[in-house]
Amino acid sequence: MADCKYYSFYALAKINDPELLYEAFQQQIAPGHADRIEIEVFAHSDDRWSRLTPSGSLEQKIDPAVLATLQQEFETDAQGRWYYDADLQGWFCSYRPLTTRHFVLLVKTVDPDKLIEEEYLQFLFHFYCHQLQMLQGTYRDALTGLYNRRAFNEKILQLLDQDNSHQRRAIDFSPTVFVMLDIDHFKQINDNKGHLFGDEVLLLLAQLMTDSFRENDLLFRYGGEEFALVLMDITPEQAQVSLERFRHKVAAHDFPSLERVTISIGFTLFDKRLGIDELISQADSALYHGKSTTRDTVHSYQQLVEQGLIPALKAPATPSIELF
Repeated sequence: MADCKYYSFYALAKINDPELLYEAFQQQIAPGHADRIEIEVFAHSDDRWSRLTPSGSLEQKIDPAVLATLQQEFETDAQGRWYYDADLQGWFCSYRPLTTRHFVLLVKTVDPDKLIEEEYLQFLFHFYCHQLQMLQGTYRDALTGLYNRRAFNEKILQLLDQDNSHQRRAIDFSPTVFVMLDIDHFKQINDNKGHLFGDEVLLLLAQLMTDSFRENDLLFRYGGEEFALVLMDITPEQAQVSLERFRHKVAAHDFPSLERVTISIGFTLFDKRLGIDELISQADSALYHGKSTTRDTVHSYQQLVEQGLIPALKAPATPSIELF
């Protein structure tokens, strides 16, 4: 036990993203003994519990005994709750890390020598939650809770990293589509209704985004009324359908004191050969085409170029495209 305490402390101190929780507790608490530690993560959203798989997807299949404990002990969304279940012989840890969802971590050990001490595990868990709270203002937008511009710059650069100098996690996804979206006539909302109404529109739109896209997609408030997304493992055709569905969802949503709110969306393929400015310019070019024509539309940069509706921007230097 003594060999892993300080290693785990410093490993957790470096974490700046709640997505790393699963890997941290599985691989960092007791280096070399991960096979003796059983980790499960559960998410509560839309009045139901789901299990977060190692691949990052959500599934409904949960052990009945575990589900009963989740419903009885954590249904009220207790934050920072620590609970030991003698029947299940596991520690439940409740937390809400910079997201609209409520999570519960279940940690069990099958090591007869008590590889993990309860007090130490509890200390690491609370330390981790404290780190997340401290980082809220650094990587999350204060109003919407989405990733902010600083997080955008860091994460996009990591995804574009061609020499893989950033160590990749075992839980990984492939970015394939980059999206920029903008609220139509947002200045009129602020001018006619006031900035408090404008802020409420931004907040409600961010909540719609969080509810509409997948856990592994990246959602950012780029600045003002403009947002950015990175969609993972999706074809351009699927992206078009998904973004059209979201556009209709926003247009049909009942925003308080407003007749209707619409958005314009532009997207492009996530091309590793591009620099961050080129990637933004492509999606922004498709977005601007929509803003300057009909608004309330979804446009693909590649399709607009093929149709001759917008000029092609600077081409990548390498001869072949690689999407990862």
